[in-house]
Formats: sequence, C-alpha cells, structure tokens
Amino acid sequence: MLSVCIPVYNFNLKPLVSSLHKQGKTLGVAFEILLADDDSDDHYKTVNQPLDSLEHVKYLQLDKNIGRAKIRNYLAEKAGYPYLLFMDCDSMTPDDDYLMRYISYCKGSIIVCGGRTHYPTPGNECFRLRWRYGTKREENPASLREKNPNNSFMTNNFLISKDLFKKFWLNEAITGYGHEDTYFGYQLKKNKVRVIHIDNPLIHVGLEPSQVYLAKTKEAINNLLHIYEISGYDPDLAEMVSLLNTFRKIKRWNLSFFMRFFYNMFNGLMQKNLLGSNPKLWILDLYKLAYICKIDSQ
Repeated sequence: MLSVCIPVYNFNLKPLVSSLHKQGKTLGVAFEILLADDDSDDHYKTVNQPLDSLEHVKYLQLDKNIGRAKIRNYLAEKAGYPYLLFMDCDSMTPDDDYLMRYISYCKGSIIVCGGRTHYPTPGNECFRLRWRYGTKREENPASLREKNPNNSFMTNNFLISKDLFKKFWLNEAITGYGHEDTYFGYQLKKNKVRVIHIDNPLIHVGLEPSQVYLAKTKEAINNLLHIYEISGYDPDLAEMVSLLNTFRKIKRWNLSFFMRFFYNMFNGLMQKNLLGSNPKLWILDLYKLAYICKIDSQ
C-alpha cells in the first residue's frame, strides 16, 4: 500500500524513523520505509545504518551525491507499493496519527500535500532567519494553500500515487539546491493535475544557521533562473513565483541596472540585518530581488 520515501543527507534519522515505524505497524496495511543516503558523511552513515535492521525499513547508501531531484526519482524506482509518501529527513511527525491521516487518500491517481510547521521558538538565535521565514512564509494552513494549489507545492511532505509520479518525475537537470518542487508543481499545473492540500504538517526541525540559509537562498535563486530557462521563459511559471514575477516586471521597466547598483551598495547592510537577531523579511525580499537582477546580468 504505502512506501515512505526519505532522502537522507547528514542528518540523524533515528527519532523520525522510530515514530514512523511505530505508526506504520498500527496502520493495518502493508508499508515500507525507504531511506536513501545521498553520500552523507561517515558519522551520519554510522548513526543511521542500524535502522536497516528494523522490520519494514531499508537503508540504501549511494556512493556519490546525486542531488535532490534524482534521489527522489531513485526512491520512486525502488518503492514496492503504489503510493509514495515523500518527506525531508530534517523533519519530525507532530503526533502518532500522521501516517493514518494520509491513508484515506490512497485511492486512485492523486497528489496530496500535508504542509509544514515549526516549533514555537528557533531554539537558538543563529537559526532566527530560517525560523522566521518558515513560520511566516511556509507555515500555511490547507485553506490558504488551496487558493493556489500548484503554486504551494513543496517536496518536504507529500503523498503521490506511483503511476502519477512516473508520468512526470522530478527534473534531474535541476541539480543544485532549490526549486525542483517549483518546477514539479509547474509541470502538474500545465498538465491540469491539481494538488490537494490537507492539514497534516511535518515539523521542520533541521533549521540552518542564518549564514548557511542565506547562501542556500542565493543558490536557490540561481536554480530559479535555470528552471525559468528550462521552461522556455514561460510566463505561467513566472506567475507561480512572486520573486520571478517581480523580476520580470523590473526587466520590463528597465530597472535592472538600478537593482544591481542597489545590491552592490547595500549588500553589506542587508546582510547585517539578515544575519542578526531580528531579521526583517521585507529586507530578505529586497535582497533576493536585487540578487536575481545581479546574477541575470552575468
């Protein structure tokens, strides 16, 4: 019935797998938990390897890193059941009924997103930027996500029938960090496949320090321009992503030079705020817009 598919990279999976394993045994349906390690450091391989001895759990190790899109496709190939539940490894289930809430949707050809949530505090000031962005921009109820269902697709927590996944796959030309989920949602939308949203969030426990998150944000913007190119500069894709849509308007109004100048002049000041104890999301938005204009010119 259900294959739980978790790509793994440099994270201790024991708490998550323990919870999923306990829940799986109460479902009353066939299930498996597939862990695909994308060439983690030896420390994490040692920590996670014992999970392979659990009933219904397989720990698959890759000898080289193949990236976020390709490893999910790899998991889909290895899965033995017709429904695939993908989740990020840096997650935790909110309660003991997480898997059960998905089971009722395992009918026909479907895709269902459960959402994301966070702990009430970041735990440490160094995680403040990622935590604030997550709680303010990603932590949305199903009622809000349903308004633009394909735009709100994220790979951190979704159920999909194997037949539907194999019609589209994740684009393996997207090898860096970020926006492989954006392109997948775009493909589904172009093919009139509607994403269903429910309130069944995973807790995002693997917050990155602000410096790391800001670097990943820049990498994701590079990827965003890449998928825009892959799409043939499709305005439908641009309309799905507010940053890309605003960027298109800036170019149309011939203001790209001003934004590049702004980035060069105020990059340091913006980073000072974003890496500090009280990061402002409007400054992050401005930083991203200026950065995308800068790299587009290159």
